Amino acid sequence: MADFDVVIVGAGHNGLTCGAYLARAGMKVAIVERRPIPGGAAITEELWPGIRISRASYVPGIHDQIIADLELTTKHGLKLTPVDPQNFAPFPSGRHLFTYLSDEKCQKELAKFSKKDAAAFPKFSKFLHDFVETVEPLLLTPPPDLGDLFSFFEGTQFEAVAREILLTNVADLVRERFESEEVQGAFAMDGVLNTSMGPDTIGTSYILAMALGKRGYNAAQGGTGAVSKAIASAFTSHGGTLLTDSGVKRILVQQGKATGVELTNGKKLTAPVVVSNADPKRTFLDLLEPGTLDAEFTHHVSKLRAFGTSLKLNVVLKAPLNWKAAPGTQLGPQHKALTGVGPSLDYIQRAYDAAKWGRLPEQPPLSIFCQTAWDSTMAPPGVHTLSIIAKYNPYILASGNWDDLKEKAVENALTVLEEYAPGTRANILHMEALTPLDLERLIGFTEGNVTHLDQTLNQMLSFRPLMGWAHYRTPVKGLYLCGAGTHPGGGVRGTPGHNAAHVILEDHGKAAAS
Repeated sequence: MADFDVVIVGAGHNGLTCGAYLARAGMKVAIVERRPIPGGAAITEELWPGIRISRASYVPGIHDQIIADLELTTKHGLKLTPVDPQNFAPFPSGRHLFTYLSDEKCQKELAKFSKKDAAAFPKFSKFLHDFVETVEPLLLTPPPDLGDLFSFFEGTQFEAVAREILLTNVADLVRERFESEEVQGAFAMDGVLNTSMGPDTIGTSYILAMALGKRGYNAAQGGTGAVSKAIASAFTSHGGTLLTDSGVKRILVQQGKATGVELTNGKKLTAPVVVSNADPKRTFLDLLEPGTLDAEFTHHVSKLRAFGTSLKLNVVLKAPLNWKAAPGTQLGPQHKALTGVGPSLDYIQRAYDAAKWGRLPEQPPLSIFCQTAWDSTMAPPGVHTLSIIAKYNPYILASGNWDDLKEKAVENALTVLEEYAPGTRANILHMEALTPLDLERLIGFTEGNVTHLDQTLNQMLSFRPLMGWAHYRTPVKGLYLCGAGTHPGGGVRGTPGHNAAHVILEDHGKAAAS
């Protein structure tokens, strides 16, 4: 007899989510994780005595249905607080822009820059909101073929959606609607958030629509690791086995069927179902014996675009940021909102263009979140933590290597931050910098790509990860994928794990627990 019904490779939040649903349905499930703690990129760690920080991912967006199904807030200790204002955008001129959950409040903010833009916003917001309401059910199911998307929209609405969202980029989308450079830049940052794509990349309009149209995200008490901790609690409460410090050397296959995994310590765990939470390239190219898959499939996998560009800075300050555009070190909305330093489309595009050619951006756009503004237990009184992504620092460099260039990339990011929040350097108590190469080494992201694969249109929906293999199954019978490299993509949402679990239950004649 096999040791387990299912073995899941990797205890990232999607692996944990998949495992929790399978265990809840009565399957005997083990999740193996190479690091000493579960969570993958959704982890909170005490890097310095008494100071905890969301070490990799830092804005959780776990789906409401998953929260309810797994009873994460009612039984497993997850505490979420809606973030509002949602975004804060400071500008070199000393002005700033907030975006809110309320359209009316957003209009007032936009009116500071352009009355025309303020007037255009409600129609734009409604269009995005209607789009998200229509496609929201698709997030919790395997993706339809691109042609079948038509059935989700009424009449000619599909043509508008195709043109405005699916087949355009965020630069064109916001330029058509807004005249203010500041407004364009602020919205464009939402379109490239958590991606390696530039404003001119097709697919960024979809990212923007899902960010603005969904209307809201939360802060988690305890950081993003609290999300993983709650899901892990749900998993073990249903009898799941969680094995940390258990790296996987290879996925075992016999006669075209998955039979389990071999750990790096030589131990083997057998199961007729293996689920990989690792990215598709790592799963197919590294964890399977060469020759397991046919050459054509392997070739297509090797050409998948995983262009990592995130430099993650974990910073500890002895005072909150004192923004030139919103002065003050008493905690206020400018400290609680997700901050985007990307003052114009051209600014963001220049940084992306540098990365395309393997160069470090001199002025990287920054995405910043202050966890201690929401949860004072993360650090001693008066001490504040920042999670910062300095965008468009490419994994693949035209010259040099990341071990040598890390200091330069960090300096570029801090120079930008100092320009917008003078005095920041003097307030730094501790800092950890994770280059794309460091993220690959620490978390296991191929090329340091935080969404496993780029979220370009040709790698989304029914094309993710590959056309014909978008329903979580693989060419190896009994081997499934459940990570961010599957539909609907990256972010701490848990939806790929949810969807993979339901496909597995369907394939094995089991009903999901109600």
